[in-house]
Amino acid sequence: MVTIPIIEELIQTKKQMIVKDNKEERIFVKELIEAFKDIDMSNLFDVEQLENVIFSLASSMERIWVKNSKTVNITKYSKS
Repeated sequence: MVTIPIIEELIQTKKQMIVKDNKEERIFVKELIEAFKDIDMSNLFDVEQLENVIFSLASSMERIWVKNSKTVNITKYSKS
């Protein structure tokens, strides 16, 4: 006999996205490039400094994503 566990599954109904080839996508890419340029990587002499740069970049990316993306409902007609 085989026992198959049944678990509750969370089905995502919303997602954040930027529509391809629109103004928000161009702004997102431009701001992301600026964020890369603005990060000071001249003093990467140890792991802690590297982690600080990575954290700074991740924070910038998240801020820029939230600013330029929008929340959309996922439907059976949604494209991946």
